[in-house]
Amino acid sequence: MNLDAGSSLSLRRTLRFGEWLLLLMTVLIYVLDGASTPGLIVKCVAFSTLFFCLSFILPLDRPLWQRRAYIASEMVMIGIAIASRVEFSFLLFLLLIKACFLLTRREVILTSITGGIVWLAGFAWIYPSLRQGQLTEFDGITLQSDLYITLLHALLYYTSGSIFVLLLGFVIMVERESRQRAEALSQEVEVLGAKLERLRIAREIHDSLGHTLTSLGVQLEVAQKLRDRDLTKSFHSVDNAALLASQCLQDVRQLVQTMRWQSSFNLNEALREQVEQIRQQGIATQIDVNLPALSLQSSYQLYCVLKEGLINIQKHAKATQVKLRGVVDSDAIVVTLQDDGQGFDLEQPLTGCGLPGMQERVELLGGTLKISTSSHQGTQIKIVIPYDSSARR
Repeated sequence: MNLDAGSSLSLRRTLRFGEWLLLLMTVLIYVLDGASTPGLIVKCVAFSTLFFCLSFILPLDRPLWQRRAYIASEMVMIGIAIASRVEFSFLLFLLLIKACFLLTRREVILTSITGGIVWLAGFAWIYPSLRQGQLTEFDGITLQSDLYITLLHALLYYTSGSIFVLLLGFVIMVERESRQRAEALSQEVEVLGAKLERLRIAREIHDSLGHTLTSLGVQLEVAQKLRDRDLTKSFHSVDNAALLASQCLQDVRQLVQTMRWQSSFNLNEALREQVEQIRQQGIATQIDVNLPALSLQSSYQLYCVLKEGLINIQKHAKATQVKLRGVVDSDAIVVTLQDDGQGFDLEQPLTGCGLPGMQERVELLGGTLKISTSSHQGTQIKIVIPYDSSARR
């Protein structure tokens, strides 16, 4: 199993401290047991020191062949320790736990079988000493007069212990894998959220500042061209540019406040101001909006959609009349924006971001946007957004 750096370090420490504690308890048992000979105590301390040193090189993040070599070498040394009459059978179970993190599941099963063989072989080797009562540390195994019956008891002892250890190890592995997958998914969601946020900011800048700055540039170009021929019209263009600059500043403030969720936003009033700007351009307007109070984000999204539509009318429609109507109809908010301009062909590929941005905003609100237009027949934009009036009371 592949472990990240933090997870590998935590697991290594846990296994290491657990092994140290078991080794220390084993040494104390041999030292305090009056039946233990000095030779056995020396062997116990020597093997404990060896396993203590090996615990520092647990190869969790090493190549597979090194992990296999580590398990095999510990298995051999455990067999030698048992054959040397030192009761280190608990290390076999600890080794199975390590194998769960170092090897594949098939190799873990093979390790368990090999451990059973090593356990039985070592037990058969020390059987004569057990019969003579010289090794009280192995009293956990029931001795019989027949070696094969005794080995059967030893096998049952090892099998029950190893099954429990393997099940525990596999459960831990599944939990760790699930947690790692959850962390990976969390990182993917975070990256996706950052991408969506960048797209949202780009859409906000395009819809709130892009058109206003474009109009500002046009007004300044007109003022430059007319300054030597008609100062009155030139000054008029400069005045319009000043209004547009003020609108840019207002848009920036509104955008920042909306992102911070710190401002109230009167959607009906904002739409009336936007329509008034169109009226000042010489286009006849009719407005009938009486929309209910929505959340700040919903109000601002709907405002940006309609503002985009009104600006498109100014720039492209060559319209003489504009109608804006917004009402609550049953369980939905219905807003229509209609002009009598030249229209356009919906089948033609789109060259800008305006209409796709409008569609994206409406979809964020869970609504639908329908555009009806044809050449020289004007355009109608209809927006339908779900609205639960009872939830607002």
